[in-house]
Amino acid sequence: MRGTELKLSHFLLLAACLGVSAALCLEWEKKLEVRPAGRDILRAQSSEENEEEEQAFAPTETRLESGVSQKISRSGEIFTARYNFINFDKDRISITFGMTAGEYNKYLADYGYSDAEITALRDWREKARAAAWKTATAAPGKTEDRKAAGERAVAEVETDYDTRLRALFLSRGFALRAGNTVECDMPAIVRRNVKIMQTLALALQKIAVEKGYDSEELIGTVLSLVQTAIRYKIPPAIENGTHTGGLLPPARALLSGWGDCDTKTALLAAILGNWNTAKMVGVAVPGHYLMAIRRLPGKGDMFVRHEGLEYVLLEPAGPAWLEPGQVSRTTTALLGGGEGYQIEPFF
Repeated sequence: MRGTELKLSHFLLLAACLGVSAALCLEWEKKLEVRPAGRDILRAQSSEENEEEEQAFAPTETRLESGVSQKISRSGEIFTARYNFINFDKDRISITFGMTAGEYNKYLADYGYSDAEITALRDWREKARAAAWKTATAAPGKTEDRKAAGERAVAEVETDYDTRLRALFLSRGFALRAGNTVECDMPAIVRRNVKIMQTLALALQKIAVEKGYDSEELIGTVLSLVQTAIRYKIPPAIENGTHTGGLLPPARALLSGWGDCDTKTALLAAILGNWNTAKMVGVAVPGHYLMAIRRLPGKGDMFVRHEGLEYVLLEPAGPAWLEPGQVSRTTTALLGGGEGYQIEPFF
C-alpha cells in the first residue's frame, strides 16, 4: 500500500512539474515573438526615374561652358578618378582622387549591411533567449519566482541584442530609428569620411591658394565639383545583396563618378569638413536632401535657421550650376511647404 502511495505521490509530483514546465514553455513561446523585420527608409528618392528627379531640382538655366569631364581608371592596384570642371569664378579646375585596391575594398566592406548579417544576429538572439530562459527557470523556487527570473534573463538578452544591432548599423553608416526602421546616418557618414577626403581637400586648398581664392570661393569650387563633375544617378536600394539605403559613400561616389542628392551632399560635407571652421547641417525635405553652411546670408541667399543661427543653403544635386545660397525652384517650394523640413547637424 505504501509503495502504491509513493508511486502515486511521484506521479502527482511529476504531473505538477510537467504542468509548471508547460506553463513556463507557454510563457517562453510568448517571449519568442519576434518584432517585425526592420525596413529601410530611402532618403531623398523623389521619383522612380533619374531624369524626373534631376529635372525637378535643376533650374531652367544651366551652364553652357565645355570643360566638364571625368576619367575613372585602374592601373594595377590603384583606382583613380580625375575630374575637370569649371567653378563659379569661371576657372577651369582639374583634380584627382585615388585609393589602392586594398583600401577601396575595405572601404566598401565598411558600408551597408546584408540580410545574412541580420539573420545571424536574430539566430543568436533566439538561441540566447532560449538558453537564458531555461537556465533561469531551472533554479529551485516558487513558480512565480522562476518565471520572473526567466523574464529578467530574456529581457537582458533583448537589451544585448538591441545593443548589438545598433552597433552593427552604426558601424556600417546606418541608424535604427523609431518604428524599427533603418536609414542612412548622414552625420555619421560625413564624419567618418572627413579624413578619407583629406588629400582631396588639401589639393583643392592648394589650388585656392594659387588662385588667391577666399573661403567663399573655395566652398564654391568644391560645390561646383560635386554639382557638375559627378553625374546624377540614383543608387539601388540593394546592391549585390547589400542594403545601401539608396546612398553611395563619398569615396565610392568619387571612384564611380555618380550619385544622387544625398550621396552628393555627403561627399560635399565630407570634403568641407576638413576645414574645421565650417559648421554644417543636413537639410531633409520630402523626397530631397541638401545641406547648409554657417555664415551670414547675403542679399538673395536662401538660408535656414538652426539654434538661432543662419545657415546658407548649398544644393549639391546638380547638374545645375547653383552658387551657395541658390537652390532650385522645387527645393524652394518644398522648404516652404506644409511638411516643412528637418535639420541634422553634421558636426
